[in-house]
Amino acid sequence: MRSKVKIILVLIVASAGLISCGVAKNRAASDSDTPVGPAITGAEPRSPATTAAPDPSLPPLPVEETGKVESLPSAYPESWILVDESYFFNMYGGKVIIMDAAEKAHAKRIKGLVSKNLIGSMAQSKTRGEFYVMETFHERGSRGALTDVLVIYDKSTLAIRKEIIRSESKRLTALPQRYAMSLSNDEKFLYVFNFSPAASVSVIDLETQEFVSEIGTPGCVLTYPASKRTIVSLCSNGGMLSTVIDDQGQLVSQKRLPPFFDTDKTPIFERPVIIDGIAYFTGFRGEVYEIDFRGEAAEYLSSWSMVTEEQKAENWRPSGLVLNDFDDKGLLYSIFQPQAQEGSQTQGGTQIWVFDVKARERVRVIDTPNWAISIAVTRGENPLLIVTNGELNLDVFNAQNGEHVQTLADFGNQTPLLVNKGY
Repeated sequence: MRSKVKIILVLIVASAGLISCGVAKNRAASDSDTPVGPAITGAEPRSPATTAAPDPSLPPLPVEETGKVESLPSAYPESWILVDESYFFNMYGGKVIIMDAAEKAHAKRIKGLVSKNLIGSMAQSKTRGEFYVMETFHERGSRGALTDVLVIYDKSTLAIRKEIIRSESKRLTALPQRYAMSLSNDEKFLYVFNFSPAASVSVIDLETQEFVSEIGTPGCVLTYPASKRTIVSLCSNGGMLSTVIDDQGQLVSQKRLPPFFDTDKTPIFERPVIIDGIAYFTGFRGEVYEIDFRGEAAEYLSSWSMVTEEQKAENWRPSGLVLNDFDDKGLLYSIFQPQAQEGSQTQGGTQIWVFDVKARERVRVIDTPNWAISIAVTRGENPLLIVTNGELNLDVFNAQNGEHVQTLADFGNQTPLLVNKGY
């Protein structure tokens, strides 16, 4: 019998929507639920430690230069990723780890890291040369009053450009979520979702580097950027709320989209991919709901199924934590689980299905023999598929032909549940 890490996520249905919030790991798996396929070795081989006698004929080592500071490129290469390491079992040790997923030499993969306390949220700019970490601190380490801190990092030097302190802690504290924090499409504003438990969005002006407003989103969660000045949130009734702000970050209007799915009968994952202004929300049974984010208010377009009747009979369904991503060609990638059942939609799966969303058809299947919990796809013409596997290492695949490239392990990973493409 082989042992396998299994992630089981508990979804909070707050007056707002579906938010992932719990992890259990290390379950003994039976042979029947072990993923079928060749095993992929998780870590690189290491030689046994040996102690060699010093050679007195060798000259002494040169004096090591100290105080040398290296800089990263202002625009990250296409193969670089940002691992949102939540350190779920030690939440005060979280990190954002910058890595080159294509680098074969273990010692050269990590390019830099910054801290991220109490499962903080992170987002990155494509144009401003910076990224953002929203974290929370207790006044007495693990107890006392809570303070939220937004940290603005320089992407090249990893120096802190600005710390913005909010004495009242409101931000969503949950498992890593791509849309817990996001930038406006023109990158003038940063949106932070609050859940205290009242739902709201804080707006930060990135030019003045200050909080400029907090806007209530009752019954609706998360911050999907739309149009130029619109924030879309998913609502507990199966609809959406579009919040429009002005150039000063102040509320202009809010408009609700009527329910487009049944929250009891056909629930969806709150983790869409947004391709060319169209958001693709995946349902628990393989439906895809297309929502137009190009206008001032979100509009429902249509829905279609990712699974055929034959695949439905075999109970193929989407499953995972961060189960979707897309590449620069506009293809959608999603984790799928065979023989799925009610309640298994958060456990991951054995395959990645790739879809042409315009043709609404599957174009490729990539097997993931070590299980798949979360995925990310790098940028460029030759993207890499990054899979957080059942051992909480990262399997790297060629996204075009499904070939396994390597496994990234022993890089400070405990719970790398969210991986982001680098910009």
